[in-house]
Amino acid sequence: MNSKFKRHLLSGYSTPTSGVNPLKVDLLRQSLLPGSVLDVGCGNGLYGLVVVSLGSSVLQLDIEDRRAPEARHLPFRAMDVQRLDLPDNSFDNVIAFDIMEHIDNDAFFLQEVRRVLKKRGRLILSVPNSDDEQLRLLSLTHIHHTDKTHRREYTEEGLTTILDQEGFTIIKFLPQFNKAMPFFAHALVKKGFFPKIAARFISLQCLLFEGLGLFENRCVADWFCVADSL
Repeated sequence: MNSKFKRHLLSGYSTPTSGVNPLKVDLLRQSLLPGSVLDVGCGNGLYGLVVVSLGSSVLQLDIEDRRAPEARHLPFRAMDVQRLDLPDNSFDNVIAFDIMEHIDNDAFFLQEVRRVLKKRGRLILSVPNSDDEQLRLLSLTHIHHTDKTHRREYTEEGLTTILDQEGFTIIKFLPQFNKAMPFFAHALVKKGFFPKIAARFISLQCLLFEGLGLFENRCVADWFCVADSL
């Protein structure tokens, strides 16, 4: 695994004020093939700016245009992404960040992605992890479980299986870790068990132990996957 990406993984889940996840930015930098990019369910559109900065062209899709002002100059089509109204073999890459869990028929969506990709085209995606066994030990859960628009979440095995069934070969499969356990002490502050300064100290120790490899964080929040069409 790339050492820089590994350091980012150890830094955990973050959504910076810039509106992008730095782990996903790194994934794009490492994984995009030269050529055209289809950004499915583009949301705020800011990952499209990353794509353009890497020298690729991009077409962004979403059910409506909710992009940030700085991304609105990028090509866009309003579209129900469950059925891609686009020609076959049109794109070198498809980005689908946090999309498949919202789609009724994820297998059909992958078939559509494969159809619009060129031969040996690349899919870069992220999906939420369904397994919160480690978090349940602390009576916690992944925050994405509260999103009622989700049709499903994914295990590593489940995502691997459906990608294989729909004609993709996996190039990279990476976890993004949930930081609920290292920061559990902060939840106890509200219950009066710890003062804030003690909670901060406990959390920093947990992060230090994790960074030194003395503590293994098994709480995977999301799966990142890079796969090529066959």
